[in-house]
Amino acid sequence: MSVLVIPTSTISASSPEVICELTDPRLTEISGMAPSQLHSGVMWVHNDSGDKARLYAVQLSNCAVVGELALRDVSARDFEGLAAGVDAQGRPVLWVGDIGDNRDSWSDVSIYRIREPKKLGKTSAQVQRYRFTYEDRPHNAETILADPDSQQLWIVTKQMASGSIYALPKKLRKSGINTAKKIGSATGLITDGAIKPDGTTFVLRDYFDAQFFRGLPEGVVDEKIDLPGQIQGEAIAWLPGENAVVIASEGDNRLIRVNLPEVVAMSSAEDPAQGNAPGEGNDSTLVAPDQGINYVSLFAVITGIIALVTGLILIRKRPENKMTGSIKKAV
Repeated sequence: MSVLVIPTSTISASSPEVICELTDPRLTEISGMAPSQLHSGVMWVHNDSGDKARLYAVQLSNCAVVGELALRDVSARDFEGLAAGVDAQGRPVLWVGDIGDNRDSWSDVSIYRIREPKKLGKTSAQVQRYRFTYEDRPHNAETILADPDSQQLWIVTKQMASGSIYALPKKLRKSGINTAKKIGSATGLITDGAIKPDGTTFVLRDYFDAQFFRGLPEGVVDEKIDLPGQIQGEAIAWLPGENAVVIASEGDNRLIRVNLPEVVAMSSAEDPAQGNAPGEGNDSTLVAPDQGINYVSLFAVITGIIALVTGLILIRKRPENKMTGSIKKAV
C-alpha cells in the first residue's frame, strides 16, 4: 500500500466562470454529478437526502432540466454519489451511491447500477442493487469513483481529519453483501470525486480544494488547486474532452466551470508508473521533505470543522426559497 503525500501548497485555478444558473425548483441540493456518455453537453445530477430516488439531466448550455429518470423500486435513504461507467458489456451506465451514513452506523449501504437512457424526458428505469459493507466498520461516504473501462468501483469515506479509499470487488455479487477493502488514504471532509473519462486522472474535492491524482485509485498524488468559494461545495465532475471540471454546491444555484492549470494536464498525461517523483512505481512510497508541522493542512482541518458546523446551522435555518438573485461571477 502506497503512502500518498498531499502537497502543502496549492495552485490557483485559472478563470473560474459560471456556466449557468439553476432555476428548476426540483433541484434543491445538488450532491452528486456525472457527465452523460450518450447526450453531449448534458450532466446528470441528484439531490441530497430528502428527494425521491431520481436523477435529473441538466443541459449545460442553459441549466435547463431536460430529463428526469425515476429509479424503480428504490427508496433513497441518503444518495451521496454519482459516477458514469460501463457494464460488463461495455454499455454506458450510471452508478448511484446510497452511501451517506452520518452516524457511521448502517450495517450495509447500497450502490445502484442504471443503464443510461438513450432518450431524455421523463422516464423510469429498472436498476440493479448491490449491497456492501466495509471490512473494518461502518463509514460515512459521499464519493463513488467508477473505472471508465470496467465495472471496478471505489468509495472514498468522509471523515473529519482523514478519510480512506476502499475498493469494491470487481465482480459484485447481486445477492448477499459485498465487502469493500481499504487500499489507501485521503484527506478529511471529501465531499465528491470523479475519474477523468480517459482514465488517466482522478480528482477528490473537499469544501475548499481539489486534489488530482495520476492513474486510477489509489493513484499517485499530483497537484492541489484552490476552488472558488461556495456555501457548501458538494459535487465535482469532469467536462468530457476538456482540461476543466464543473463544480456545484448545496445552497448555491450556480454551476461553475474551473479551468485547470496546464501543469495538471501535463501531469495527467504521464504514465502513473513512469513519473518523476522519487520512489515512484507500481509498489512505491512517496517521501515528502521534512517540513515539520503542516500548518496548511492543520488550518484546513480546523476551518473545515467550523464550516461543517456552520453549514449544519444554516441548513436548519435556511428558508425554503434559497435562490436569491443572479450571481454572474465566480469567486
